[in-house]
Amino acid sequence: MDLFSKYYDKFVGADYDLISKFIDKAVKQYKNDSQLICDLGCGTACIISRLAKLGYDMIGIDESENMLMQAREKLSSLGIDSVLLLNQNITNFELYGTVDVIYSTLDTLNYILYKKELRGLFYLVKNYLNYGGLFIFDINSEYKFKSTLADGKFIYDFDDIFCCWQSDYEQKSGKCFHELTYFERNKDGNFERFDSFQEQRFYSNEYIQNIAKEYSFEILQICDNYTSKVVTEYTERITYVMKINK
Repeated sequence: MDLFSKYYDKFVGADYDLISKFIDKAVKQYKNDSQLICDLGCGTACIISRLAKLGYDMIGIDESENMLMQAREKLSSLGIDSVLLLNQNITNFELYGTVDVIYSTLDTLNYILYKKELRGLFYLVKNYLNYGGLFIFDINSEYKFKSTLADGKFIYDFDDIFCCWQSDYEQKSGKCFHELTYFERNKDGNFERFDSFQEQRFYSNEYIQNIAKEYSFEILQICDNYTSKVVTEYTERITYVMKINK
């Protein structure tokens, strides 16, 4: 199994309650009749599980079979058996019909490395949203890439896993490279080494807004990391709430 998906919840440590409450509040504020919600890049279903408990019908899409395996186990342990999980790439996902809300969290869109594919994702979101449907997502800011991830080193040390996460940001290309080295404790108490590599791309706020305009999205909110705070030069994660007007 891919160790990143196996230990994802330990590595990320995001405030899933904050994100879930923000999505729920946005839905109630802008589209109160919403029932069916789709998570693009759902990972281990940390947000799906919270929204499902609030009564929403959920669909989760992720390219990683290992992530979906973790998601199924988590949902089953919580007694949630109504979530549809699809093993698809979010840049060419397919649904069986339209939904009320689509969201993508924790800089998932930064993992889309080509502008053509990001524009294609916006097209698909527009295609699968009901009239007045919401698109909620976030991206890493340039400040985060420059200040936190440029030549950044992060250590995660748990009883069963040790991980050294090293990042490097190339401002000219707008690409950020992540090298992860894991040491996992096996059954006899020894550690085995594994390595993995990830890549992200920076997209400016201006570019995101231009794509939104191109595909007839109305921007309802742009804020700092799922809060009511305005975006500043020190914002690390920019959150968007958009509505489709067809």
